[in-house]
Amino acid sequence: MTLRTRLFLALLAVALAPTLLFAWFTLVQLHTATSRWYQSGVERALESAMETNRATLARLEATALERADAWAATLPGIAADPAQREHMRTRLREAGLDFVQVYERDSLAWHVATTVVPAGVPAAGSPDLSRSIAEAMASNRIVRSETGELAAIAPVSDGVVLATGVRLNPGFWQRLAGVREARALYARVGILVDVQRQRVWLTIVALLLAIAVGAAFLANALASGMTRSLKRLTTALEGVQDTGPREPLPVSGPTELASLATSFNAMTTRLTEARVALARAEREAAWRDVARRLAHEIKNPLTPMTLSLHRLQRRVELVPEHERSAVRESLAALLQEIDHLTQLAETFSQYARMPEPRHEPLDVSELARAASALHEPEGVTLHVSCDDALPVRGDRLLLSRALHNLLVNAIEASPRGAVVELASGADGSQAWVEVRDRGPGLDPKLAERVFEPYVSTKNRGSGLGLSLVRDIARQHNGDVTLVNREGGGAVARLTIPLSSRSADA
Repeated sequence: MTLRTRLFLALLAVALAPTLLFAWFTLVQLHTATSRWYQSGVERALESAMETNRATLARLEATALERADAWAATLPGIAADPAQREHMRTRLREAGLDFVQVYERDSLAWHVATTVVPAGVPAAGSPDLSRSIAEAMASNRIVRSETGELAAIAPVSDGVVLATGVRLNPGFWQRLAGVREARALYARVGILVDVQRQRVWLTIVALLLAIAVGAAFLANALASGMTRSLKRLTTALEGVQDTGPREPLPVSGPTELASLATSFNAMTTRLTEARVALARAEREAAWRDVARRLAHEIKNPLTPMTLSLHRLQRRVELVPEHERSAVRESLAALLQEIDHLTQLAETFSQYARMPEPRHEPLDVSELARAASALHEPEGVTLHVSCDDALPVRGDRLLLSRALHNLLVNAIEASPRGAVVELASGADGSQAWVEVRDRGPGLDPKLAERVFEPYVSTKNRGSGLGLSLVRDIARQHNGDVTLVNREGGGAVARLTIPLSSRSADA
């Protein structure tokens, strides 16, 4: 599993875990709340109460109807006979009824003729069912008055009816209707709770999906952003073995990754520099080996050749007189060329085995003046400006050789009548010596390779002079540069650290 996948899953889990926990908690609380809002036991209790009320009312209605029919048949004179009314009081108590009334009808409406209640119960406030008798006689003969009475009607004769019943609490029928409505409403609440619970479930699931999708996009963006830099770093690490130029890693993203990119860029820069230095060292080692072999191969035949030419010079007198001049000139030319070859071999030998410097207190200006005194160029003027003392620590022989090579190059590059300038000075903690000429300057094609071995613009040059100067400068912790001069020509600058006492001053 890749790091990006792991980061994606980890970030997604971190985003979804609290959401899932919150959703679970919400659903539990919702279930608990809805359970409190709606309980099936309450609905069953309401249904049982309704059934009990219906059964009780049905029994009361049946009892009232049975008594009303029986008394209408057996006691038709209750309205006028006191004995029948007294007998009726006893029968009411036994039947558990609260009243018996006789209603008579005139030409306009029904009105109460007499009211009988159980013994010991005052008859005051007796109910008036006259308005409901006609409707009751036309239906089931049951009257449910608004004042809370339940009565049964039985005909006694034409225009006379008997009503018997019980008194209920005022507003009983309204409360009974309210219970019925409450029961129906509670049933609807149960259905509504189920529907709302499903809606909430669907809403939470949709919310979870939306959060999951958003978290997935966010986790993917974060994981991609974190791994993009690592992927670039991985690609860059894989390309470290390539020696070609490479673009530095962009320093972007989180601080840690940006710091890592900065460190990697610094590392690759140092690695590139080390590769360049190693390649240069390898080339120099190869060139030094070539120089050593060349010096050996050149020096071996030079000694016997020189001895042979000297023997020939001693025998010039044996040559006919008219040929002696030509022979002497030829021998001199040969000896001169052998001397050039000897110098060339010595140069190769010096480059192949640079001696270890022997440091001693020196004055760079004095060395420069001494080096200039050895040169008396024909057709070129040498101007020396090396007056100020510049104390350094270095090898007199090596530094003199370096200055000599720079002067030789400048003189050979200058046309007749030109001026070569030799100057010295200090720049901070560095002493410098400059050799300025008015020659053709540097070829742009060779400007970057001018200090490499065997790179030369002279026909008879070995190409090792500037390489020796560079090596001597490095042995003294200094440097050498060669750049084109404004107005034509070139400037060679050799820098060496001033001695500590002078630098402190």
